[in-house]
Amino acid sequence: MTNQNENKQYEHITRVRVPLYDVDLGQGLYHGNYYHLFEIARDRFFRDMGFPYKGLMDMERHLSVVEAGCKYKKSLRYDDEADIHTSLLWMRTRSLGISQKIFRTEADGHSVLCTELSLNMVCTRFSGGAATLPPDFVKCLQDRTGIASRV
Repeated sequence: MTNQNENKQYEHITRVRVPLYDVDLGQGLYHGNYYHLFEIARDRFFRDMGFPYKGLMDMERHLSVVEAGCKYKKSLRYDDEADIHTSLLWMRTRSLGISQKIFRTEADGHSVLCTELSLNMVCTRFSGGAATLPPDFVKCLQDRTGIASRV
């Protein structure tokens, strides 16, 4: 599911349900497992934009996380339904910034922000070392988000 907001910034929304195998003994989503949900949403973000992550892998490229900042505001529990909002913040020749937010829908229908993640990712080769983002990937991101690559 996608959404265009007033700023014309592309935002992708992935709906998930918290699985039993990701919760701790208190039935809350274990803090490290939020990253599993974020990864699922990023994969769908790229796929739905028209450039599946497998396309990077076929070029022997990977987006390595070099910095992650996560804020846990409200816990998710087993069987909660949540929406993960993913958007591109910025892009350079070898790296990009991603914002992700998890919202839980309450019984009264209101959405509550539960978790925020900001990522800095760098394109790397399977053999090691940084690489430029592939031109087709950059074009796809630019066409959908309107964000131009900076040096």
